[in-house]
Amino acid sequence: MSVSGLVMILLAIIIALFYLSFERSHPKAAELVLVAQLCALCICSRAIFSFVPYFNPVMALIMLSGVALGAKKGFLIGSLTAFGSNFIFGQGPWTLYQMVSWGLSGAIFGWLCLIGAIRRQDWRVKDYFFACFFAVVSVIFVTGPLADLSGVFMFGVNDVKSLFVLLSGGFLLNLALAASSVVTILLVSHSFLFALGRTVKKSVYGSI
Repeated sequence: MSVSGLVMILLAIIIALFYLSFERSHPKAAELVLVAQLCALCICSRAIFSFVPYFNPVMALIMLSGVALGAKKGFLIGSLTAFGSNFIFGQGPWTLYQMVSWGLSGAIFGWLCLIGAIRRQDWRVKDYFFACFFAVVSVIFVTGPLADLSGVFMFGVNDVKSLFVLLSGGFLLNLALAASSVVTILLVSHSFLFALGRTVKKSVYGSI
């Protein structure tokens, strides 16, 4: 079996583990509805802003969803957003890379909230700073390069030099996506997290 095949199996296992972990938490109907609504919002944002050069808020919305709902649901929203929106932009072997990459964006911010680096609501200057900082680091050095690895299938990368060229070519796009995420976080995080917080408090399942 080729290296690419082994990587795809590993990505599928990562997705399955997150999904099984979420399933074992016995989510209630209200949780599933909220996750579905956020997935739809993220898919629509990716589709609508695809017409705007070098700007898309989808990654920031996934990150903020992870902050509000936790790492498991953040991964679920990110991965399902990649899967669902690719019915518009095209499915292929790269979908697994994007599902894990975008899912990790939500999970990372869920973990940051869990350890207290970022609060769920009522952000102060520190929270904005860390959210923007980790958004840039996540997109440029973690989730962005992981998604760029899908180019292995499209361009037939088979050596280290070609891989470096591939990742370097995606750097500017990842930088633009990171900037988009920072702008979106600064503009909508307060209202977005406030709305999700009210939804969680009013739902039948209480805290998440």
